[in-house]
Amino acid sequence: MNTTPIIEAQHVKKTYRLGQQRIEALGDINLSVARGEMVAIMGQSGSGKTTLLNCLSGLDTIDEGEIAIAGQNLRDLSDNARTSFRARHMGFIFQDFNLLPVLSAVENVELPLLVARVPARQARKRALEMLELVGLGQRALHRPAELSGGQRQRVTIARALTNNPAIVWADEPTGNLDSETAQEILQLLVTLNQTQQQTFVLVTHAQEIGAMADRLINMRDGRIVREK
Repeated sequence: MNTTPIIEAQHVKKTYRLGQQRIEALGDINLSVARGEMVAIMGQSGSGKTTLLNCLSGLDTIDEGEIAIAGQNLRDLSDNARTSFRARHMGFIFQDFNLLPVLSAVENVELPLLVARVPARQARKRALEMLELVGLGQRALHRPAELSGGQRQRVTIARALTNNPAIVWADEPTGNLDSETAQEILQLLVTLNQTQQQTFVLVTHAQEIGAMADRLINMRDGRIVREK
């Protein structure tokens, strides 16, 4: 594994205001993730782990500190530039799949490429390759309602990988799956991490994901309390 950091966070702080109340969501976070590393961020609900993922990926802004992705300081980017940067360098896997129900599996997977103005023929070819990679080539023309939960998550993973991202962010990727399917998806993520050399950052409650990651980060009350 390349030890060059692809994610660097220094003294990151994030607060929310709820009426007159000021809530510290992240408090002085320092974190470095190497290229190709698989990192699991764990903690109870409200510990700040999803907020950390959203801030590291540029989905949310921070109040203090610096976040650099592949050497690019996110603070230096406008909203539009940050959106474009995410589209080029990042993939996202969410617990609730976020698939468009009217589109087939292959149409869902190729959508990010079409939005990025990749030619339709090239986008379709890439999307089919990604579905094959996650073991769903034969279900390419099925809509989400015709797929099981595990198959829908595989489509989500294929879509996250379609732009060949340097970093894949996953928020509770097995949260809506039964234990057997969750294990299959977890093994798929580990295999993809090893074969594609992409960096994976996973937010999870699942102990088995923490056990299979290269590094486990525990959070409590918006702070990193342990790394191993």
